[in-house]
Amino acid sequence: MAKKAKKKVAAKAATRIKKTKKAIAVKSVKARKPAAKKAPRKAARRSAAEVAKLRKAVIAGLKSGKSAEAVAQQLGISRPYLYRLNSSG
Repeated sequence: MAKKAKKKVAAKAATRIKKTKKAIAVKSVKARKPAAKKAPRKAARRSAAEVAKLRKAVIAGLKSGKSAEAVAQQLGISRPYLYRLNSSG
């Protein structure tokens, strides 16, 4: 009887493995959502001349009465960076 019990246990283990493989295969076939396209990244570092030009543009834009968001969008920079340029120097 011990041989029959071993065969049953081995048969059950084999069916479990087949079920697991089948479940994995089904999961991998599902369609995925396409990744959102990110805007191209600007250079991480700007030269001193570029920073000076940006600073002048920020000050002029804010003095003219434009909102900070509009000025930042026009210059292609973030609002926190705009505030930093405005407060420094």
